[in-house]
Amino acid sequence: MTGTADSPDDRVFQRVIDWVQHGIAVGELNPGDRLPSERELVDKFGIGRASIREALRVLENMELIRSQPRDPRGPLVLPVSVGPMRRSIAMLTSTGGLGLADLVQFRMIADASANLLAAARRSDEQLLGLERNTARMRECMNLGYAEFSQADMEFHELVAEAGGNKLVQVYGDVTREAVLRLIRRTILDAADQTALMLQSVRHHRAVFAAIADQDGLRASRLARESLYSYYADHVSPADRAIMADLVRECGGTVSS
Repeated sequence: MTGTADSPDDRVFQRVIDWVQHGIAVGELNPGDRLPSERELVDKFGIGRASIREALRVLENMELIRSQPRDPRGPLVLPVSVGPMRRSIAMLTSTGGLGLADLVQFRMIADASANLLAAARRSDEQLLGLERNTARMRECMNLGYAEFSQADMEFHELVAEAGGNKLVQVYGDVTREAVLRLIRRTILDAADQTALMLQSVRHHRAVFAAIADQDGLRASRLARESLYSYYADHVSPADRAIMADLVRECGGTVSS
């Protein structure tokens, strides 16, 4: 079925989407640039206005552009965002497409790598930021788990930033958020949240010390040992065995 002026045709509006994605990927379209106006896009691609508007709607949902109908300046190209990835991971976890074991095993790899990179690349200023964060985590224990959890997340963000690998930063962030969504109820219902928070503080101070000493292997091992300790009891025996192997791979130990 061919699209008309009033109904978009996905076989043609995909051409517009592909053109914009390619332009961004190769640097022909940069944040702050403007796409041609709707009228110009109609002429450029030789397709109906409905198909152009559908393509722009999809691109907006992908957070690649911001578009306003009849804007003579054309849609605005936005900085590439991780928002769509966050939503995809959230949808996969909420529908069962990604389970806790999948996410934790990935985190064991990503967080260990982030710690190793941070130990090698951190600056004195970044180290000071980590030290301040660990102090804030301790202070947040008196404010409740929500505040404490936010400080915990910020620690990992600071570590990933110090490591300097953008891919590790992005995927680490989205998987940490997904794990917390899945496990939050269990944490909130825990009999002794204070003990859990103290355990986390001790772990983060140990990671901080390893990064300060530029001991990447120790920092990496600590990430895997800690994640195993937190989550091994919440996954199947088969997944627990894989997690244990990930710990042993970097010279760590697991409790029996």
